[in-house]
Amino acid sequence: MPRNRKAWKEPPPHINAAHRALVKALREVRECSPRTQAAIAREANQEPTTLSNHLNGGRIPDESLLRDFYAVVEKDAAATGDGPLPHSLDALLELRTRAKKKHCDCCTVGHPAATEDSAAQQQPASPAAANPELARTRRLRQHVRRRVFSQRPKPGGVPVPPREGDRHPADAVELTWPEAETIAAYLADGRNHDASFLLWQAGTSYAAADIVSAVTSCRIAGLNDAAEAILINVAERTDRQAVLNVAAALGAAGRHEDVTFILAAAMRPAP
Repeated sequence: MPRNRKAWKEPPPHINAAHRALVKALREVRECSPRTQAAIAREANQEPTTLSNHLNGGRIPDESLLRDFYAVVEKDAAATGDGPLPHSLDALLELRTRAKKKHCDCCTVGHPAATEDSAAQQQPASPAAANPELARTRRLRQHVRRRVFSQRPKPGGVPVPPREGDRHPADAVELTWPEAETIAAYLADGRNHDASFLLWQAGTSYAAADIVSAVTSCRIAGLNDAAEAILINVAERTDRQAVLNVAAALGAAGRHEDVTFILAAAMRPAP
């Protein structure tokens, strides 16, 4: 557990969701060392102002600086018997990679600023070109939908809505995942990268019960693509037992179509 809790200031409002998550994770790691920030920085071969910039969201750390910082705090935590750090080095490096991605053509986060001449020559990119991950998710979603829909029996007539007493309770509850409203706002503002990051974070790190809450909230809010993006990210976990646990939790919650979807995504052929 962290031993040196600090009162951190709010990160800059202009940074994207992935950068904000990276700052939060770096702070939680830093709090696992009992030493001063300056002492940590010196042993990590960087200036104290550099480390302060990283922890306050002023800059995204270079990979080498991030590795050195992590190694110092990990050694301190081991020496004090505080156990493993709250975030792995791989998790921090993944957050760093996502934080450096541009979420629109006018954004220079993690990239050199474009000159006026080069900016004038650039043509607006399509959402898929500007966000390859979104395009990948769409392609995989289409594959999974074809697989799922091809296995469904054709309806025999006009569907009749279930009686009020027969509807699943999940259809009547309020949103239990507050990030659903945040995602809806991101999508409305065209901030697809930030929305994709939250969905990736949910699908790759949430426990089974929290996945059910997130998917259910997205479905209720009409964010069906977002719900399916979460399920796709769950299906891509390397821990196959975790995928089965999520499928079981969805089944217990009565979300049988989501169970079919996630299992179809998990069984997709390798690219």
